[in-house]
Amino acid sequence: MKTISPKIAVSAALVLVLCGCAQTGGQQNSPTATGVVNSYRVVYSTVTGCVPHDFSADFGQTGEVVACLERSLAVNEGARGIILAELTRLYFSLGEETAKKHERLAWYEKGRHHAELLCREEPKRVEGYYWLALNLCGICQLSPAGRALSIVPMIAENLELALAIDASYDQGGPLRVLGRIRCKAPPWPLSEGDLKQSLNLLRIAAKIAPDNSTNHLYLAETLIQLGEAEEACTELDRVLDSKFHASSPSGLEEDQAQAVALMTKCSPTLGKNAPGKGKSFASAMKDSAKHGVAK
Repeated sequence: MKTISPKIAVSAALVLVLCGCAQTGGQQNSPTATGVVNSYRVVYSTVTGCVPHDFSADFGQTGEVVACLERSLAVNEGARGIILAELTRLYFSLGEETAKKHERLAWYEKGRHHAELLCREEPKRVEGYYWLALNLCGICQLSPAGRALSIVPMIAENLELALAIDASYDQGGPLRVLGRIRCKAPPWPLSEGDLKQSLNLLRIAAKIAPDNSTNHLYLAETLIQLGEAEEACTELDRVLDSKFHASSPSGLEEDQAQAVALMTKCSPTLGKNAPGKGKSFASAMKDSAKHGVAK
């Protein structure tokens, strides 16, 4: 019987668990791992005029906007930083929207290239490092196990750089993504995992964007791994009370369904000592049962 080396096994786990961080709900059935891109919140650029006020990825407008920005990049040197920032984010978004693997990889590679240009040309812009990390997540997701494992330190490094510039960007995005990596990756020396660091990062993210369901969900999952069931249940309640998702409107329902599933794991440990916990959970269970979410 052929044996599998521990390194290959760890790499495969990273591909399945960590490097799904590029998912935004459109490509796979598994829950999103970081929920960082928001295709529904494109900044309108008066400099280029490429992004319509009613822009929506749902209407398939992303490709048209990208084509317009690519043309503008060649002729509008004064707005180059703005255009590069938008392009690297939208390339990532296209990678999420596209179904074919080779096309997805091509978009992520374009996003990586333009993000690297932005980092070199305007090293003080948070967008370059942040979207470089996210496009690397997309590449990681589609790469063989060995390559995926080698990409993770680059992702973490760029998130650290983004974090140093603006921790609040994309609703606490640098904190959220790095906190997720610290939670899901194996610990040193195999990879970048560190549960205590994950806890600190995600607590800050939840404070920066308290209405963001994904921040609370990831914080809850880290707390569960650390054995802090009561605080985890509090965070899951906050997921169910949240108004926004880090990725898309439909993602809020996915986060809340996952919170319901996790609550069933942590709530039995609370007993009668936490009467205030689980109120949102009980309501969500009823609503989920009506819609066939709870199994």
